[in-house]
Amino acid sequence: MLYDQFNRPIQRPESKPTRRPLAAAPLSNAYRDYVANGLTPQKLAALLVEADNGNIRQQAELFDQIEERDGHILGEIGKRKNVILDVEFSVTPASEDARDVEIADAAQEMIESITDWPDVLVSMQDAVGKGFASLELFWDVSEGQAGIDQIEFIEQNRFVFTDAAGQISRIPRLITESAIMGEEIPAFRTVFHSYGGKSGHPVRNAIHRICTWWYLFKNYAIKDWIIFLEVFGMPLRLGKYPSNASTADKDALEIAIRTLGSDAAGIISESTAIEFIESAKGTANAEIYEKLASFGNREISKAILGATLTAEVGQTGSYAAANTHNDVRLDLMRSDARALASTVRDQILRPWVGFNYGWDVPIPDYTGDFEEPEDQKLLADIFDKLADRMDIPVSHCRKVFNIPEVEKGEDVLRPKSAQNQTISTAATLHTAKAEKTAEIEDPDAVDLISQRLERESDTHIQDLLKPIRVLLAKANTMAEFRDSLIDAYPQMDATDLGNLIARATTAAELMGMYEITTES
Repeated sequence: MLYDQFNRPIQRPESKPTRRPLAAAPLSNAYRDYVANGLTPQKLAALLVEADNGNIRQQAELFDQIEERDGHILGEIGKRKNVILDVEFSVTPASEDARDVEIADAAQEMIESITDWPDVLVSMQDAVGKGFASLELFWDVSEGQAGIDQIEFIEQNRFVFTDAAGQISRIPRLITESAIMGEEIPAFRTVFHSYGGKSGHPVRNAIHRICTWWYLFKNYAIKDWIIFLEVFGMPLRLGKYPSNASTADKDALEIAIRTLGSDAAGIISESTAIEFIESAKGTANAEIYEKLASFGNREISKAILGATLTAEVGQTGSYAAANTHNDVRLDLMRSDARALASTVRDQILRPWVGFNYGWDVPIPDYTGDFEEPEDQKLLADIFDKLADRMDIPVSHCRKVFNIPEVEKGEDVLRPKSAQNQTISTAATLHTAKAEKTAEIEDPDAVDLISQRLERESDTHIQDLLKPIRVLLAKANTMAEFRDSLIDAYPQMDATDLGNLIARATTAAELMGMYEITTES
């Protein structure tokens, strides 16, 4: 069974895709409703209820307008959308079969030929804030092959989530000039990427449904803050006129008072007076408005990015909080990348492969590489500590640190303390240490005991390190190996080694007692 971009079961297309674009937007789409003007809690609640019933036009326009008017929302959603550009995507074959490899290479070439493909991915990320994003596919058929010539974004306010009978539906219909109630969208003509803050209907899982409330509360706080500044930031200007002042004198005095508010200059008659009355200090505090606006910004950041660093930690910051914030960012980047990769595979690669190679041909995968680089200093420290106790292949070290083999005649990096010496690898050093046969002239009994202890203890030490070797062989990364070391401790039985050391110590002690006795 074949399914389209809306997960509808469809018949397999018998021909190449049509080049005819979707119906043009209605003329009314050129005129915007500025829903954010005069927004109130009652108006916002009614707007969201209307969207729940399938008519999302006003909700979609409100989402656009809060991004245009609120710098914090624009900045945070921009971070979430653009972080996807840090992910390296690639097409991988469905199997190692030569045919699948050929299809994957052709699919990669097709994607790279699409104009502004990174912008396409960012446009799909619009679904994070607005619940879904849709793009129109412009197919190009030439020389018997179907390709995607262009991909254009379709604004969310052109969709309605009701069926032909007016009942709410999970499958959207496209509003056109000839179908103001929406018409059915053909299969494989659009990309429909649904992804938001929670599971459920695409209309209701938009993160901006949370942000709109805090946008509203912030607006109230900022408006009150501005009124506060007008009232308490400038002294009261009080004009006094004599009882016999004419109407013209009164009008002139009022004009002068109002002019002093902005120009700080004016002309009045000698018989009138103006007093400046400052507000009592400590009777009002503007911080409450700033705190409410800052709190709203923090809640918006948490909704969009999952966490906020500066809002929670303060101006000085925290290393631990920064690491936690970075982990949250990486989790969001991975989840966004996986969602995008799934949509590209199912809604772009699936029809492209079907039109060109057949609908029974396996689809190549579209995956993102977002592995964080490992801590090279930590890895170097671990290798340095293990080199004296374990045989580590040099090839493994070169692979971990991405160090190439030294070419013949090529200069090599040497430490300053060994400019005239040849640098040996850790494995060579360990072998040299194990095989050293330094001769000791006239060795005494203690030297003989030490040499025997060194020979016999090596076997016990190697047995002791077997669990660690097993962990190192199974671990995919050094970080995973480090975290599992504690689990190996119960398996490291040092009883035999301890008995050997105890016997050597006893023998050395008895030999010392013997030498003292004979000397006396």
